[in-house]
Amino acid sequence: MKKIKILFLSLIAFGFVSCDIDDFGDLNVNPNATTTPQASYLLSNALTSLPGVISSSQGQLYVQYLANSQYTSSDNYQTVRFSYNGWYLGPLADLDLVMKLNSEEETMIEAQVYGSNANQIAVAKILTSFYYLHVTDRWGDIPYSEALQSDEAHFLPKFDSQEAVYNSIFDELKAANAMMDGGAGPEGDFLFSGDMDKWKTFANTIRLVAALRLSKVAADKGKTEFVAAMNDGVVTTNAENIFYQHLADANNQNPWYGAFLTRSDYAVSNTLIDYMQSAENGGMMDVVMDPRLPVFANGTESSQYSEYVGMTYGVSEAVAGSISNSDVSFLGSAFRGQDTPTYIYTAAQVLFSMAEAAQLGWIDGSAEDYYYQAIQASLEQYGVGDSYDTFISNSEVAFDADKALELIGNQKWVALFLNGYEAWTEWRRTGYPALQPAAAALNESGEIPVRQGYPTTERDNNSENYSVVESADNLDTPVWWDK
Repeated sequence: MKKIKILFLSLIAFGFVSCDIDDFGDLNVNPNATTTPQASYLLSNALTSLPGVISSSQGQLYVQYLANSQYTSSDNYQTVRFSYNGWYLGPLADLDLVMKLNSEEETMIEAQVYGSNANQIAVAKILTSFYYLHVTDRWGDIPYSEALQSDEAHFLPKFDSQEAVYNSIFDELKAANAMMDGGAGPEGDFLFSGDMDKWKTFANTIRLVAALRLSKVAADKGKTEFVAAMNDGVVTTNAENIFYQHLADANNQNPWYGAFLTRSDYAVSNTLIDYMQSAENGGMMDVVMDPRLPVFANGTESSQYSEYVGMTYGVSEAVAGSISNSDVSFLGSAFRGQDTPTYIYTAAQVLFSMAEAAQLGWIDGSAEDYYYQAIQASLEQYGVGDSYDTFISNSEVAFDADKALELIGNQKWVALFLNGYEAWTEWRRTGYPALQPAAAALNESGEIPVRQGYPTTERDNNSENYSVVESADNLDTPVWWDK
């Protein structure tokens, strides 16, 4: 029964199950089945949550990649409270169990059939760090050091500061890389097929991205982590891009394919389309379309698909309803294939990060060189690399040292298209691009949210610990690194 009880560790630790599983005796136990969960299944299940980090529609709306063509409450910041319980009860619980199965004496020998113990734990640590980074960047201080524990003392976990979570994530990523051995990679790993070198690159890339978050609050720490991660090896070419490969199957299809099966809600916003097709070239106000635009968006039906018009962002539902679907551009077909991959980290994102790091004096090399490499990587990622020379000739794209951070931030925003929460995080940190809040905003301040409110379960079930963070439980209090 002890091994069955492990399955419920996260539920107990997070306050959703209060009874002792042992009280049920042998109820629902199949005497012919193993009582030990399979680490390979747990890992596979944890991996299936990766697209949710990237593709979540709310992130796309905050950062104005998309705009709803009919129901605009999400565009207008109506929702204050968002639940992170699914992350704790889902992938984080699965990964915690993978680590336990591979480290506890009574299960680790049996777990070796799914790969070396050390490599399974390393992969679980890397994925756990990735998910926690996502959670803390949305909510700030979160249950961390006392989460996912089954003992009564931690039944209601405390909130750790975001700074402490970040420091622990750096430590966990370094520990994961250090513990990898020459044994077999984990079974159930459909992301990298057990290739531990690719997992090491993933860990280093997470670390580099997280390090740049510290640019305004702990620059020395950020520089140290950034340089170390970069030197250890990160994604720098499109061949190394990290992506989740969807399947032509209803159980593992691209979420945008599913979103457009029965209705067309998500148009590309006028904020993005106007930026991508208006640039000053050679001192003359010519319309110079970003070559990625025909990939990002479909042409309007009313123009026989030859023109690109963004849906006006942040309008009321009444106004949105008065705009014909035939007159706006919806998300490009290239993103809506059933098996279209979801990109997690790309060379363009990393190279833009290096450009900023060079501009800040964190690394050697030219910010201009990294900037142009990043643009070229992004264009090539979307199959329009032949347009590189023409595109960078635009005066609003060509590198200018006097506005380097603005140029880097704006182009990074474009390159991160459909990685909504990541782009929102970068906008909060850098202030680029210069987004304007929704005209019909429904939140109290009328400003673009800079964090998300905690789930009501914290207020109701964990009130003593929640009281410490209650003052920040809104959409307008910046998280720790947002200065």
